[in-house]
Amino acid sequence: MEAAVWLIILPLLTAFFIGISKLYFKKILAPLVTGSAIIYLYLLILVINHSYPPKVYNVGAWGLMGINLMVDPFSAMFLLMIAILFLPVIIFSVKYIKSHKHKYFIFTYLMTAGIAGMVLTADLFNLYVFLEVSSLSSCALVALKNTNKGIEGTFKYLIMSTLGSFFILLATILTYSLTGTLNMAEISLEFKDIPFQIKSTLMSFFVFGYVIKIGLIPLHAWIPDTYEDSPIPYNVLSSGLVMKSAVYALIKVLYIIFGIDFLDQSGMLHIGVFWGVITFIVAHLLAYQQSNLSRLLAYSSVAQIAYITIGLFVGTEGGLIAGNFHILNHAIMKGTLFLVTAIFYYSLSAVKIEDIKGLGYKFPILSFIFVVASLAIVGLPPFNGFISKWLIVEAAIESGFVYAGFFILVGTFLSLTYYLKVIVTLYTKTEKELLIVKPTLSLRLPTIFLGSLCILFGIVPSIPLSLINKIPKFLLDNGEYIRILLGG
Repeated sequence: MEAAVWLIILPLLTAFFIGISKLYFKKILAPLVTGSAIIYLYLLILVINHSYPPKVYNVGAWGLMGINLMVDPFSAMFLLMIAILFLPVIIFSVKYIKSHKHKYFIFTYLMTAGIAGMVLTADLFNLYVFLEVSSLSSCALVALKNTNKGIEGTFKYLIMSTLGSFFILLATILTYSLTGTLNMAEISLEFKDIPFQIKSTLMSFFVFGYVIKIGLIPLHAWIPDTYEDSPIPYNVLSSGLVMKSAVYALIKVLYIIFGIDFLDQSGMLHIGVFWGVITFIVAHLLAYQQSNLSRLLAYSSVAQIAYITIGLFVGTEGGLIAGNFHILNHAIMKGTLFLVTAIFYYSLSAVKIEDIKGLGYKFPILSFIFVVASLAIVGLPPFNGFISKWLIVEAAIESGFVYAGFFILVGTFLSLTYYLKVIVTLYTKTEKELLIVKPTLSLRLPTIFLGSLCILFGIVPSIPLSLINKIPKFLLDNGEYIRILLGG
């Protein structure tokens, strides 16, 4: 069986065996989840290395009637994100998670299977199914601590996620009724004969459904509540993979099925850019008001998703490269910030920003990593966030969206204000005696690894860009995608 298929099967099997281990072999949990994550990393690297030229896998050998999986540069970039984040988070979680460990890892692996399925599938209905697998697993992880805030966040997440899923499923059903197929390439061909108004209505359903999952303003309110009292390592995967997989699905549907010409004619590109600008301005202002560190990082994620939206909706090669690079960079930067935050909570039960006062002197290396990731996400050189954000500004201005480029610079200043507030607190001395639990190596190493990538991808951006530069060819020219998927 091909390695790409195992990217979906292995997490499902691991989740099953974790459940079995809880009944009979509780002590093997750590080696089981770590060993599976290492094998998964190997499979990811194998698939990524063979992503160009793109390959199509027909599960069950049923041709177009079966489940089509396609590995191309766009999907490979998301697989790279999973490769970077998944193993460090699993290693971190083995020590960090104290209660409901088996449930945590079961739902984490199920969520990863859903994300991998979304990234690989070339079938519109399976895209919806895998989206639901990741969303429901994500809801379960938010509720895992069984606190009042966690349950409240889960309820809001479930309501909004269900609403988004309704519109996505409705659009999928209507698309099937119009075209008689769920294969994305065949849908794209059939859509050429669909009237403009009907296509516009279908597109609005898809956009509204996925934007709820993504969390653009004003559909964002559930995000800070889900981050506030959920397991912090889960937040790394949520901001880095769950939300981004919804971005991936939306962009794939819009560019492959509807095509760049229709997006331009319908005004969707202008709507997307404007929506992104409004979102990051409001999100930055809300982030500045937060006293809870996780909520601050949550609003920051909403703002960064907005920057990504601008890059992807500019509709040019430069915009797609910039947007996808920022997707990868944000996963790394926000993952680093959440892991450091998790260590602060683990060591001192620090929840609010004021709780971390003086920790810069207790944890000099981890605090330095936090500063690096903060400056990177703000968009300052020489870190990775600067490169991708600057590319977004360039792409926006070159495409005539001058106002977007200007406001991105304003957003950079706004984000600097609240991240500086955290950094200053971190290095403010306190006379209060701090009773600190020293973090183990298994907590520190994953954090330092992700933090080092903020520097590495800023100094040598050509490493990820060698893959990302191939993406526009398959999004701007959906004929190439159709030809490969249909075997023409």
